[in-house]
Amino acid sequence: MRAGDDGRPVVVGYDGSKTSEHALRWGVEEARMRFDPLLVCHGWQRPRSPIPISQESTEIIRRMSRHVLEMGVSLAHDLAPRVRIRGQLVEGSPAAVLVSGSVAAELVAIGPRGWGGVERSRIGPTAVQLLSHARSPVAVVKETTHPRTNRVAVGVEGVNPGSAELAVAFEEARLRRDSLLAICLCPEDMEDIRPLVVRFNANVAVWEEKYSGVDVETIVETRPHAEVLRHAADRSDLVVIGDRERDDPVDLPLGPVCHSLLREAGCPVIVVPSRIPSLSPW
Repeated sequence: MRAGDDGRPVVVGYDGSKTSEHALRWGVEEARMRFDPLLVCHGWQRPRSPIPISQESTEIIRRMSRHVLEMGVSLAHDLAPRVRIRGQLVEGSPAAVLVSGSVAAELVAIGPRGWGGVERSRIGPTAVQLLSHARSPVAVVKETTHPRTNRVAVGVEGVNPGSAELAVAFEEARLRRDSLLAICLCPEDMEDIRPLVVRFNANVAVWEEKYSGVDVETIVETRPHAEVLRHAADRSDLVVIGDRERDDPVDLPLGPVCHSLLREAGCPVIVVPSRIPSLSPW
């Protein structure tokens, strides 16, 4: 994934909520760094009612939705006048609209929950549905709760060292001119982790050769993966992780470790779907 390769947009879901504004601000900066266009999306829906909704009422809802979208586009223009920005108003659920947009996106940015999310819920249903079906990396953007650290962290499962996660993490570190902490997450009960570590370090070395300007630190962890990643999030500005681990139940929309990090992390998290094929640095 290289900045400006094919003009694929950074897509942001915006519904006027404070959390979606954080996502918009993050997405604007991401597009600016990548020299990519920004697509601000808003999905609107007809009310569910046993009584038929008049055409006039439907048009009022559509106009109100258009106004919300225009506010988001206007804010984006104010933040980055030189970025190519356009808005997209689509009838449909927010999750469905963003999943569709992810097909041609560099990445999608969304808040952990929007107006429809339950206040006590740390990650809402729209974010979960998007993460479960997205065809591009998804940034779940929270306000960072600690001072800037100038570091990106990536968690890579030792038994399944995904190149896609490393590709995203190295590119994000390069864009930000940050250091990169690459964590090899090994099984707690494995007696000999040396083969995993050797393979992990070899995989990282290949990406280091391409991204020679990125300062990389690698560590190996056998502690519970959710605990390790939460701790890394406390010391990083951004964490990159896959959506599930190899042994996660296939019927869950997200793996337990990923879901835990999204709930607890005090910084933005980029989730790389397992549907994305492994990437080569060359």
